[in-house]
This record gives sequence, structure tokens and C-alpha cells, in this order.
Amino acid sequence: MADVNGVGTSQAALDQYAQSERPVEKSNELGKNDFLKLLVAQMNNQNPLEPQDNTEFVAQLAQFSSVEGIDNLNQTVDDMASELRSSQALQASSLVGQSVVVPSNEFGFLQSGDLIASYSEVPATTMNVNLQIKNKSGQTIETIDLGYHEKGAMSLRWDGANLEMDGEIVDLDRSKLNRQEYYVDEDGNQILDDNGKPIPVPYPMGEYKFVVTASIDGKAEGLDTAMSGKVDSVTLGSNNQITLNLAGGTKASLSDVQQILD
Repeated sequence: MADVNGVGTSQAALDQYAQSERPVEKSNELGKNDFLKLLVAQMNNQNPLEPQDNTEFVAQLAQFSSVEGIDNLNQTVDDMASELRSSQALQASSLVGQSVVVPSNEFGFLQSGDLIASYSEVPATTMNVNLQIKNKSGQTIETIDLGYHEKGAMSLRWDGANLEMDGEIVDLDRSKLNRQEYYVDEDGNQILDDNGKPIPVPYPMGEYKFVVTASIDGKAEGLDTAMSGKVDSVTLGSNNQITLNLAGGTKASLSDVQQILD
């Protein structure tokens, strides 16, 4: 898992500062060049019999330094913001082809030979976590009892046939699953894995949704579940907002990414 929110937060802070601190360019406002011209003109046209007081002149020079300093600071902030935007765009482009978990993604898109994943927070240690896998039409295709889970983060990965919870393979009782199709050889015999178990044929590619519930204090509680999606492309908007275009049509902001799957 990789954290990408830091760059987005820094970018937002710099953009906010630049917008709030940068002087608005209006015709009735003076920049440092105008200020300097006025100061020189004032010196050239002062009454030689009553020259400008040194204290007042020093104060005006201090004002000029302040104006110049603000201009330089704003330019520095603009430069830093531009560099961060470039870094952010480069980081986003590197996600193309990878799967990411985002809260706004309701369905995961299962592709052939790939997997979909989800991320949930279990509010309290429980003896009963239940998973329902639904297809795009909302039909429950599988119901799986996951049993015990401690309080904290819970991740699930599914390739259409096999399931992992927190990186560990779940020992599924396939006799209780709806899908009972297995690979066979040319003679019609089931193909077995290294443990002597038949290899299941995964569900077809498409969109699937995980609905996770946990028994908390004797009551079934639905958990907020963020699904993964493969990044098909990245769009840089006119306002420098970076959008990830996920398989299946979902769009997400780079700052929304919770996990980047290996």
C-alpha cells in the first residue's frame, strides 16, 4: 500500500495560499516598478529648500522593500505549486494499469486473470463477519461467512473464485458456494491443484460489489466498503485537478486513493 494523499494536501495548501496572498492585478494598484518610479519622481521634484525628511524617505524605502518581497514570495509560491503539480501529474500517470481503492468506487471491475479488492474498518472485535458478493444488477451471487476479525482495517481480495482476507487465503467450503464449476482436462477429469483439490472456474469478468456486515454488540452492522478499480487513464483538468478514470466508468480524485494494490 502506498500513501499518495500527502502530495495532494501540499498542492491544495499552496494553491490556497497563492490565491489568498497574491495581489489582484487591477489598474488602480501599484506594483514595485510603479512604486519605484513614483519615489524617484518625488525625489526629483522635491523642494530643494525643504528636502524630504530622512526618516520619511527611509520609511518609503522600507515600503518598497516590502512590496518587492511580497512579489518575490508570491513568485516562489507559484514556482513551488507548479513543481508540485508536475510531480502530482507524474505520480498519477504511473498509476495507469494499476488497481487502486477509493471510497467513491461502489463496484469493482473484475478482469480476466486479475482480482478486485475492498477496504473496510471493523469498529470492534467481532466473532462474525459476513460477505455478500453482488453482481452489477444487484443480485447476490455468493454469501460467505468470514468469522472472527479484530477491530481495525480489513482488506479482501477476490479473483472470481478464491478469496483472501488481510493477505491470508480463506479456506472456502465450496460445497456451500453457488458456483460449482471446475476446470477439467480433455478427458473430462477435474484438474487438481497442489493440494489435491479441484480448481474452480472463476466468475466471468464484469462489475461486482462487496457488502460486508459484522455482528457488533449482538447487532448486524453494515461496514463502509471501498472497492478497487483499475486505472485506465488520467485526466488533468483546466483547474489542474487530476482525475483517475477507472475501469467500469468510475472517476476519482487522486487525493481519494486509499490503497494502491501490488
